[in-house]
Amino acid sequence: MQKNQLLYRFFPFLQWLKDYHPVTLKNDAIAGLTVAAVLIPQSMAYAILAGLPPVYGLYASVVAPMLGAMWGSLRQMATGPIAIMSLLVLTTLSNMAEPGSPHYIDLAFLLALMVGVLYLAIGLFKFGEIMSFISHSAVKGFTAAAALIITATQLPNFMGLEVARHEYIFQQLLDILICLPGLHLPTVTVGVTAFIIIYGIKYFKPAFPASIAALVLTTIATYAFRLHEKGVAIVGNIPEGLPVFHVPAFDLQTISSLIGPAVVIALVSFAETYSVGKTISSETKQKLNVDQEFIGQGLANLIGSFFQSYPVSGSFSRTAINYASGAKTGISSAISSVCVVLALLFLTPLFTYIPKAALAAMVISAVLLLFHPKAVFDLWKMNHHDGIVAITVFVISLIAKPDYALLIGVMISLMFFLWKTMHPRIVRVTKDPKLNMFVNADIFQLPSCPQILQLRSDNVIYFANAEYTTEHIIKRMDAVKSPVKFLLLDLQAMSFIDITGIDELKVLMEDVKSRNFNVAFMGVRQPVMQTFKQSGLLKDIEPELLIEHRGDAITVLFRKIDHEYCKNKCPFELFHECSSVK
Repeated sequence: MQKNQLLYRFFPFLQWLKDYHPVTLKNDAIAGLTVAAVLIPQSMAYAILAGLPPVYGLYASVVAPMLGAMWGSLRQMATGPIAIMSLLVLTTLSNMAEPGSPHYIDLAFLLALMVGVLYLAIGLFKFGEIMSFISHSAVKGFTAAAALIITATQLPNFMGLEVARHEYIFQQLLDILICLPGLHLPTVTVGVTAFIIIYGIKYFKPAFPASIAALVLTTIATYAFRLHEKGVAIVGNIPEGLPVFHVPAFDLQTISSLIGPAVVIALVSFAETYSVGKTISSETKQKLNVDQEFIGQGLANLIGSFFQSYPVSGSFSRTAINYASGAKTGISSAISSVCVVLALLFLTPLFTYIPKAALAAMVISAVLLLFHPKAVFDLWKMNHHDGIVAITVFVISLIAKPDYALLIGVMISLMFFLWKTMHPRIVRVTKDPKLNMFVNADIFQLPSCPQILQLRSDNVIYFANAEYTTEHIIKRMDAVKSPVKFLLLDLQAMSFIDITGIDELKVLMEDVKSRNFNVAFMGVRQPVMQTFKQSGLLKDIEPELLIEHRGDAITVLFRKIDHEYCKNKCPFELFHECSSVK
């Protein structure tokens, strides 16, 4: 058994390959062919977005889809070029070399190698939990901004404008506005036609591959009417043949310059893979193993870099198509790879007349699905902290370079998280007679028992918040004017306490003692109780004041309070026990 587990650890695809069935092959073949129909033109479009010749998008789609699916944890994951990663490759490398130049292309291979090594290291050393630090709000802000930036980079191809590349989106848009008088109408006509075809088919025939139809029809029109001779830019000659084995050029100075961007690209792009994985795992009931997914993506990038591939990742759109088309295993991705191989060997002459305006329309229509400004503002309504993170990342991505915007968002998220843990809520609890349950007394504006002050801490108590917690509890006690007999601390939410927290609780207990009433603890977890006992915190507390459930706590404490006060001075009947003394 252990031998099999070890084998499956290094070759996870053997788990489903050993029970492979011909019926499954039929499903995988249909899905693989369907995805390939989208992957081939999309990969060329994304290569252009990354500043590379279109053929390198095809090269990146030869080994990556197969390796990502075979060594990842999800069988339907479609790995290959994606829009956001292509954008980050462009913004990273365009400062180091001229896009499309041999040096730029070599840097793209090296970047893929470095991303692959990072992915593998994270996966093999089981550091996949690092994804927990990338908040959904930061990702939403980044993807919304990325959609606008990608659209801006595609507008020159869509409009037939000669515009220089710029680091910042506003410079790019300004240049586009300046160059608008030189708008090339035949190119715009091709782009708009592609748009109409894509959205028309999506509206009337959602299951039909709209992008393929748009490319085929505009390519036929370009060739038939010789539009390329009238200034419409086309993909041009794509070399036949497969990618060759090529060792990326190693240079320590270049590696040191790329290590920061490689980390950013790795984490940003994996955020999409992770999001895809969560969706697919919930649909298929497969278990998402984040570490294994890092390994799959790592191998796709590492091995791909030796076969002229630029950085790749899991694609949301193609994975969705793969799943919807009936894919059952990673064989579907292998079939997609075979289709790309066949295209490189036999179909490249057909790609020559693909108009770049149609590819731009395809990219824009794809990335606009990522633009959800309403989702960002909904975050603000639900939680101001999440809204601030999303809006900050969105704005920084637009006014500065997007490379580090997501990391800044992560840092802001962590700052808010630390602020929350340093300022835990101390809630006054009381019983709602209508709901017959214990609630936040301040929110519901309900009275509480004059003799039992019930407070709940919603966080752990440690060195960063211990003093704040005890001071807040003391303020709560100071605000009470009734003759309190017991302070009941509800610690059900507290999973940990350190020595600073213990010391502050001792200070609190001394304060309580000086007020002539007692402390009772409720719902203390076993690890925390062990710390309490070892620290000597409980030496002066009666065992019956260490209570597990709230109902038991009320029963125990009610026996010890002043029943004469209950009978003659207390106007409330909050507990069942109250009726026995009224």
